[in-house]
Amino acid sequence: MDITAYRRRVYDFIEMGSFGGRMGAAFEFFMIVLIVLNVFVVALETVDSLWIEYEIFFNWFELFSISIFSVEYLIRLWVCVEREADDDYRSSLFKRITYIFTPMALLDLLAILPFYLVVFAAPDLRFLRIFRLIRLLKLVRYSPAIMSLARVIYEERRALIAALVVMIGMLFFAASMMYFVERDIQPEHFGSIPAALWWAIATLTTVGYGDVVPITVGGKMIGGLVMVFGLAFFAIPIGIVASGFSSEVLRREFIVPTGAIRSVPIFHNLASEALADISHRIRTLRINAGTVITHRHDQNNGLFIIVSGEVSVFYHHRSISLTAGDHFGEVSQIIEDGQQPTTVARSQCRIMRIESQDMHMLFSVYPEIGSNLIKASSERLNELVDEGFLSLMDRDDMLDHLKSWVPQTPTT
Repeated sequence: MDITAYRRRVYDFIEMGSFGGRMGAAFEFFMIVLIVLNVFVVALETVDSLWIEYEIFFNWFELFSISIFSVEYLIRLWVCVEREADDDYRSSLFKRITYIFTPMALLDLLAILPFYLVVFAAPDLRFLRIFRLIRLLKLVRYSPAIMSLARVIYEERRALIAALVVMIGMLFFAASMMYFVERDIQPEHFGSIPAALWWAIATLTTVGYGDVVPITVGGKMIGGLVMVFGLAFFAIPIGIVASGFSSEVLRREFIVPTGAIRSVPIFHNLASEALADISHRIRTLRINAGTVITHRHDQNNGLFIIVSGEVSVFYHHRSISLTAGDHFGEVSQIIEDGQQPTTVARSQCRIMRIESQDMHMLFSVYPEIGSNLIKASSERLNELVDEGFLSLMDRDDMLDHLKSWVPQTPTT
């Protein structure tokens, strides 16, 4: 096995997790457990009695953890060149330097940096050990739920920024009103607007510490209004995130890494930007064995791509088996006589689905997807002709319809 093929296998193992096989899933689980244990250990180290009694254990555990995290970082740095399309001619060095400054790579580096600073930099920097809590953020890489939440926050960023601006405006308005009403009575607490901001924050967030309170009638009236409006305005960002997260959960039953998308033949050799765009448009489904996925008379269902499991396609009273990496559903876009196949899950399946309108958009923006789809479909139709499922005339007719459905795609 040459070095490139071996590096690709390592990339699939470390980056794709459960999508790369059972060993990848086991590695993913091990890393999650190790990260969680590190957080607990950091907390326990702050208990002086435990530190004195178990200092050796804590040090050995830290040495073991830092070895794992360091090796992981170096391996990711080595295989990161596989993240790009095969026709990306940038040098491997340039790709690695670019990867170092990506958010997740910086997070991996910050997770191990405190240890090396303590060891090599100064005589006593043990206080830096508390920064090992940054390792908790590494769960973003391994937890689909956290990835979903991060995606929701990013997609709703404009609404959240608008809500933040409103909340900041409310804070300064409340502080300013209280400053003008209470400054002469309580100059130590409301002598300036910045000083009054503490009261405004505690009141608008409904925390109400009680260390700073208005004592004038006007101040109490303002305080009551601020409490009422605080309940409403600080509920806005919570509602935005909750609504977005609910929609995300309904749309995606599991998260598909870009490496798994690239492994699909029709998405082969796409740039990272294209893969990211596709990942935002796909819907993921978990389907139990025996479930009918598409029916004979369905139309415009979009494109289905099998991530794992086996699907049976029934066409002309005969069954065709499809497995991971295969696609189906394009026939519903090009045949209008009601003779398209019915598809049934033969085992528990994980499936990606792209809506019809999204497929047309992807064809227009990334013509190579259409070319890959026609190529893969042609190979499948040729196999069906060889096996007696289709006649040559039916194959040519289906290919012509498929090519007319795919815009801006070469017909060669």
